[in-house]
Amino acid sequence: MIAAVIYILLFSLVIFFYKRSVELGLPRWAFVLVFLVKVASGFFLTYIYSSHYTDRSTADIFKYYDDAKIMHKALGEKPADYFSMLSGLGNDNLYYDTTYYAKMNHWYKRNDFGNYNDNHTIIRLNALIMPFSFGSFHVHTVFMCFISFLGLFALYKFFLSLYRKKAFLIYVIVFFIPSVVFWGSGVLKEGLLLFSLGILLLSFYELFFVKRISFKYGVLLFISLFLLLINKNYLLLVILPPLLAYYIVDRFQIQRVFLFFISFHFMLFVLFYVGIKVGLDKKPITLIVQKQKDFINLAKGGIFLLSNDYLVRLEPEKENEIIKYKPDSVKLLPNTVYLSWRLNNFYDTLGVIENGEQISFKVISKLPRAGSLLQDKPIAASWSSFIGFGPKAFYNSILQPSIFKKGSFVERMASLENIFILLFVVICFVFGDIKNCNKAFLWFSIFVVLIMFLIVGYTTPVAGAIVRYKMPSLPFLLMIGVNVICFEKLMRFLRLIKRK
Repeated sequence: MIAAVIYILLFSLVIFFYKRSVELGLPRWAFVLVFLVKVASGFFLTYIYSSHYTDRSTADIFKYYDDAKIMHKALGEKPADYFSMLSGLGNDNLYYDTTYYAKMNHWYKRNDFGNYNDNHTIIRLNALIMPFSFGSFHVHTVFMCFISFLGLFALYKFFLSLYRKKAFLIYVIVFFIPSVVFWGSGVLKEGLLLFSLGILLLSFYELFFVKRISFKYGVLLFISLFLLLINKNYLLLVILPPLLAYYIVDRFQIQRVFLFFISFHFMLFVLFYVGIKVGLDKKPITLIVQKQKDFINLAKGGIFLLSNDYLVRLEPEKENEIIKYKPDSVKLLPNTVYLSWRLNNFYDTLGVIENGEQISFKVISKLPRAGSLLQDKPIAASWSSFIGFGPKAFYNSILQPSIFKKGSFVERMASLENIFILLFVVICFVFGDIKNCNKAFLWFSIFVVLIMFLIVGYTTPVAGAIVRYKMPSLPFLLMIGVNVICFEKLMRFLRLIKRK
């Protein structure tokens, strides 16, 4: 803990003495306060996971850190192996698989739909921090809080460049949304995601809007795109199309902004659909339905077993039908019913009854049932079903978890957050001046939120997970309100109420 305190002080000093902080509309200590709030939230998140998720192998905040220990151990024994795994150069062979990766619980994913496995990114980041953390998990929390802070700080600068007179409101929106503070302050992928998102927007704005051509912003833009590509690459689909449309509208002073945004995104959607279907010989709708189906199976919980050819899932209550065979392997009792997938084809789910052959398996995870499952069956892989589910997908993203249903403490807080965010946006429109707002930025924000909410709503049937996955879009949702609100109208109304 002493090392963590030292790093907290060090990072606080870096933030306080940032030479341009005086140009950001608020005093230096305001940004130090943000960092300290994030650290406190990170420690609270660690406490929550330590208290309620006793199996570290399935707890997100610990599982990647524990896998990184295996990678970091190579630094003292075989440094060349450590740097090879850290960089990803020359590590894709049987030696690394058997010596290191097979000992990790989360280096491999059951299904990644051909995407880069983002587990590798967070494991490598933890392994990179470990030489400086002296074995303290809290130091990793502090580092992630600082990384996340840098991204949010860049996002704040981006928004402030558009609305300098609304500095305090933007400060609160960017740094103090509860979901952003909570999920962006732990040893999770979200911290790196926020860093990448903020740096991407600021560097793109400086290069293409301000036309401040510099090597620094070019490098930052490349780094942010690369990090999004190897972390949460779906966010590129969320942010790049609206950002490009925003730039074109600003560059060519297009007047019919809404019509252009609609046309531009429809054209990109058609190109994307044709590209996936022709280039990869896959239907995007099928991929989305499979992702939804995969998430539903995960939410139902279960015991997952792995053999040389199959992945097997048993219902959580069937643990007593597993018998130990060797210290590192198990077998199933005869007549045990389970679901099975071939490792070379996860699209076919087979219902199987153990017939006495008793294949040897390795237990890879035990997951409880999700308490906030919104649907137990995936939609059909057809256009009619896909389009018909759209309103529900958007509704789930914007209003789930429901305030009328019981849930965990985090879910109840998230439901209240949903209500306050919607009230804020409604109030901003009631006292807004839409005619004189920045219409290009307005539609940029709307399309970021719309795309994100639809992606999350279609693929995530668990209310608790929706809270976490939609988190990066919340500042943009609130910025819709910031864009249109007219403080003069609001103050006139408040003075009228006061007189009455």
